[in-house]
Amino acid sequence: MISRLFLFFLGLAFILLVSSCQKTISGNGVVMDKDSGLPLKGVSIDAYLEHPSPATFQMHTETNVDGIYMVYSNPQVCTGSCPNLYVEIVMAGYTSEYVKNPHGDTTYLSRNR
Repeated sequence: MISRLFLFFLGLAFILLVSSCQKTISGNGVVMDKDSGLPLKGVSIDAYLEHPSPATFQMHTETNVDGIYMVYSNPQVCTGSCPNLYVEIVMAGYTSEYVKNPHGDTTYLSRNR
């Protein structure tokens, strides 16, 4: 009886281990000026999970001199699939943009007219 119970719990633990994992969700990209095609330094980048809101905020960073950014989430338990990562891209004088699951994406910001 004990061996059957042990095998049951061992199998259950294996199924839970295979079906879920703890993972850090990351993304990256480049931000460029739409008119000049030049990279934008110091662009505000905020990362969120599933949808932008204070409750889903993960981190803040800024683009470097080449317009490059990298973001990541806190470790997430992923059951089946992991949540989407949304990036809010904001710079004074430009129209803001959102990118879903950025992986090397280039975002072109337009100047406000």
